[in-house]
Amino acid sequence: MISSFNLRLPAQIIFGPGKLAELVNIIGRFGSSPLLVLGNRSFSETVHFDSLQKIFLKLGIQIRTVHIGSEPSPEMIDTIVADSFCKEIDLVIAIGGGSTLDGGKAISAMLAEGGHVRRFLEGAGDKIPSGSKIPFIAIPTTSGTGSEATSNAVVSSVGRQGFKSSLRHDNFIPNLALIDPTLTLSCPRAITVACGMDCFTQLVEGYLSTNSSPLTDVLALEGIRAIHRSFRLVCDDGSNLLARTDLSYAAMLSGIVLSNSGLGAVHGFASAVGGLLSIPHGVICGTLMAQVNSLTLKKLRVTAKDHPALIKYTELGKIFSDQPNKADAWYQDFYRRTPTAF
Repeated sequence: MISSFNLRLPAQIIFGPGKLAELVNIIGRFGSSPLLVLGNRSFSETVHFDSLQKIFLKLGIQIRTVHIGSEPSPEMIDTIVADSFCKEIDLVIAIGGGSTLDGGKAISAMLAEGGHVRRFLEGAGDKIPSGSKIPFIAIPTTSGTGSEATSNAVVSSVGRQGFKSSLRHDNFIPNLALIDPTLTLSCPRAITVACGMDCFTQLVEGYLSTNSSPLTDVLALEGIRAIHRSFRLVCDDGSNLLARTDLSYAAMLSGIVLSNSGLGAVHGFASAVGGLLSIPHGVICGTLMAQVNSLTLKKLRVTAKDHPALIKYTELGKIFSDQPNKADAWYQDFYRRTPTAF
């Protein structure tokens, strides 16, 4: 029997190489005075930025631009929202990596909510977000966090009393996720690796989560297979558009999966470490992933030999193993011993 589930998704997803050009037919549905949130200056130096400027010029739209090139802090968000020009903003478009998208997401929420963002953060604040926001379009230039499909914006303060916390509400899922894999072609190898490991971790943890559903399992496995097909290819050749497209697809799916299934121990540790030390989130996840999953698997084998999660670990092993017959034999034995688990 299929268990009950809910599914949170962006209102619209546009996916594929070259899809950035479709903005010209879309922006008018959301607003006429946009705030453009970019990462570091690298995107501004690409042909894609030139194309974007032509789109705004064709539409006769004047844009304001701000930059969020690192994990957004409460001070960054508050400073941007408090600027006088933001009173005219009726649309936020974020183009960049996960931190840039999270920053744009938080800005779109706080422009409607008002007040200091820290007061609305999970575990750090004293207020619950109302869910009000101005329209938000997310356009990723990396394949990692899946923020283009999530309901939360990660905000952090690094230091001894540091934290990494989320501004979260179902309404904060972007109104439009526009995923154009050509925007990731110039992503440096180090960032590609870190983002890919974050994506991979999110897919695996969402798949193993006790909050997963049959539908999120399908999406997680689809994303994991894309990682298996293309992650190493992209690391070896960042200009491989087919492989980049696979990773963009996996990242989008990871965002959908984590929004509906949640995450696990790796991200629990990563959140704490990231609050103390200025280390890229994907690097932390990639460093912890093997050890945390190894300990979890050993614990399950000793204390919960019939736990359904063991069959999921087996499915993961079948995707990555060069000895699938052994995995099939273990699967069949597990099924015979625990038919009620299914």
